[in-house]
Amino acid sequence: MTHSMPNQANNQNEPGLFSLKNLIFIIIVLAAAGAAFYYMWQKKNEPLVQDNVKRDFLISVPVVPVVKKTLFREDQLPGEIDAYQDVLIYPKVPGFVKEIKVDRGSIVKKGDLMVVMYAPEFLAKRHEAVAKVSMAKAALAAEESKLQDLKAELQKKKANLLADESTYQRVYSASLVPGVIADNDVVQWAQTVQVDRQDVNAVTKRVNAKDHEVSMRKEEVDAMVKAFESFADIASYLEIFAPFDGYVTERKLHVGSFVGPDGSGAYPPICRLKQLDLLRIICPVPEDLVSGVIIGSQVEFTVSTFPGKRFKGTVARISNSLDKDTRTMPVELNYLNPDFKIVPGMFTKVYWPSRRPQESLFVPVTSVVSTPLNTFVCRIDGDRVDWVNVKKGQIMDNLVEVFGKLKVGDKVAEQGSEEMENQSRVIPVDKSAK
Repeated sequence: MTHSMPNQANNQNEPGLFSLKNLIFIIIVLAAAGAAFYYMWQKKNEPLVQDNVKRDFLISVPVVPVVKKTLFREDQLPGEIDAYQDVLIYPKVPGFVKEIKVDRGSIVKKGDLMVVMYAPEFLAKRHEAVAKVSMAKAALAAEESKLQDLKAELQKKKANLLADESTYQRVYSASLVPGVIADNDVVQWAQTVQVDRQDVNAVTKRVNAKDHEVSMRKEEVDAMVKAFESFADIASYLEIFAPFDGYVTERKLHVGSFVGPDGSGAYPPICRLKQLDLLRIICPVPEDLVSGVIIGSQVEFTVSTFPGKRFKGTVARISNSLDKDTRTMPVELNYLNPDFKIVPGMFTKVYWPSRRPQESLFVPVTSVVSTPLNTFVCRIDGDRVDWVNVKKGQIMDNLVEVFGKLKVGDKVAEQGSEEMENQSRVIPVDKSAK
């Protein structure tokens, strides 16, 4: 008894699990948890961005219309200047240079004598050919004389035959009367006529043979004469004349030099002649510009010798064949150059005009977006962005040709960008209206 009483007193003084203090703490925790749960539930069910907030974040995009124009621009292309005609002067036959009437810088006209050659071996052969022709003609004359003698003999034999035949006819007619002509006389005259006929036949054969021989000799003489004429033609090559009006730009040989027609090895050209009053301006036109090449059109070019000055050439020749390596087509211009201000080899720039026969669509260069996957423009339909795939063409001023599903008047973003996602919303600002 003495020990139980203090224990009971201690149990009554200790706080219980469901004391008022603990209950208040539990209620506060549950209220806080409920408030947090309700807040999370409200955040989950409300829209992430309110409509009025979204409008506050729409970006303004300057837009411009798609326009239709005819492409016309000038591209600076490198060019080459060549003489209209450019020849190396060689002789037709080998020989020595006897006289040169031109030098570097000489201006010649077509037909002017430029070089005189000397070929002793050729002259010896020519004299030999002359002698052979003379001998052949003399032999032909002798044979023709013999032919004339045979023809005269034949005429004489024919006359004797006619006379003897006439006598024989009279003797034969008289022998028909008995006792007037002896039979032996008739036989003798018949034999005489037979002999005359044999003589005529023999001389006729000799005449025909001699006539054939004369014909053969005539053919031989004609062949010799033609061969001699070829020597005469070659002799004319010993004098070299200017093939066209031109300017002597090089001289390689001097008097006494041996030169041949080969043009290689030990035989350099005597000189070089160029036509400078008309020049060829050769321009490699890129593949995408060849459709605008027009024969007869005027094209401007410049040369480094006259900075700031433009000259005009005329499109004269088109190769109609692309270089596989450079994908360009050589086009030639003609340029009249009577005062020789421009010379071959000058550095030149050609201002090539690019034209298209029909109109095409254009947008600003900045409107086109190029990525590794595609090329597109941002068309603005209402307030929506629509990516339209296009193919770029030529650039004219600040515009570029585009080919795709676009039409005149479509609005596109002036500054295209991948950041304007397809089908996103924007606020278009029409710059063309300002």
